[in-house]
Amino acid sequence: MIYGVIDLGSNTIRLSVFKYQNNRIKLVQNKKAIVGLASCIKNGGLTEEGVIKTCNVLNLYKTLLAEQGIKEFSIFATASLRNINNKDAVLSQIKEKTGLVPEVLFGDEEARLDFIGVKNSCELNRGILVDIGGGSTEIVLFENGEIKRLTSVPIGALNLQTKVVKGVIPTEKEIKRMKKVLNKTLDELKWDFENDYEMMYAIGGSSRAALEIAKELFEIPQTELSFTKSNLKAILGKIKSVDPADYKKVYKIVPERIFSLAGGIVILNEILNRFGCKIITISKNGIREGYFIDRVISELKEEKTSEEIVEKTENTAENIEEIKENIEREVEKEVEERVEKIEEIKQELEQEIEKNLKEEIKEELEDIKKDKKDFKAKEIKGSKEVKNDKKQK
Repeated sequence: MIYGVIDLGSNTIRLSVFKYQNNRIKLVQNKKAIVGLASCIKNGGLTEEGVIKTCNVLNLYKTLLAEQGIKEFSIFATASLRNINNKDAVLSQIKEKTGLVPEVLFGDEEARLDFIGVKNSCELNRGILVDIGGGSTEIVLFENGEIKRLTSVPIGALNLQTKVVKGVIPTEKEIKRMKKVLNKTLDELKWDFENDYEMMYAIGGSSRAALEIAKELFEIPQTELSFTKSNLKAILGKIKSVDPADYKKVYKIVPERIFSLAGGIVILNEILNRFGCKIITISKNGIREGYFIDRVISELKEEKTSEEIVEKTENTAENIEEIKENIEREVEKEVEERVEKIEEIKQELEQEIEKNLKEEIKEELEDIKKDKKDFKAKEIKGSKEVKNDKKQK
């Protein structure tokens, strides 16, 4: 099975094509377009410019899928459409211009799908999962491989930096301001922030960019997927440095993220400090894998299970009919045998009765003959006595 998943995010719109075979998922294609929708917000709504950018990319992805003969695909949107006040109007325009209707995910649902995606590639025991997007950040606490608590806050790398930073490169004062804005939102969660979650798993463009920067600056092997708290602190230090040589080293590595990197690094660093994390591991899998597993594969398995149930039901019905026929044959056979037995017993009884009757008749005839003989003997004797009496007289 080949299936496409389009992720309409606040900063990027991504297309992932998955191959599902023998219960295994393989990413066969990955496309990314940076559109920066979080910076196309005016008075709480997505601007016409933002809608045009979105539709252009979606139509491009539709064409790519069609050219490859991929007919099955889904599209979902996160904070890009979830947090705007003209969502219905935007969805209507997208449908009109592309024929597509994105599924707009709730924040908690986005966090849940993040966890499903990461769990498919990482062995999760106890830790925290963070997904820093352009317009929101999802946080999942987990223990023993199961979700303990999750949330989504409407602050992402792009909208945080757009809201606070006036120029292109943030000042140290603006960095502090971004920290303050984020921490105020985190405080409103009213969570008991346990600061002993050593492991942090991170997904999203900002987190992947942080790993790339750490590899370049601290000579971390290219195959490595983890970096440390001290690495992140050093990266933040360079970003807020007044020396252009320091922050240029960072932006040179990921120039495409110049308008969102500082916001993403601030979010990652503040959440790391809140939970006492020491190691950040970047997961290759994320929400698109989670969406594919939850929305597509699960439905396939349910359909397969339903088909198996129907097949078993049909087989059961056939078996029941067969058993019924067998029982009917057995009963019919037993009835016939019993009828034959009764007939035999009847014949035996009739023969026995006939035999006994003949014997009784024979005995009665013998008795009659005897009685007749006795009667005749008595008659002869009586005649003789009468004659003798006459002679005497």
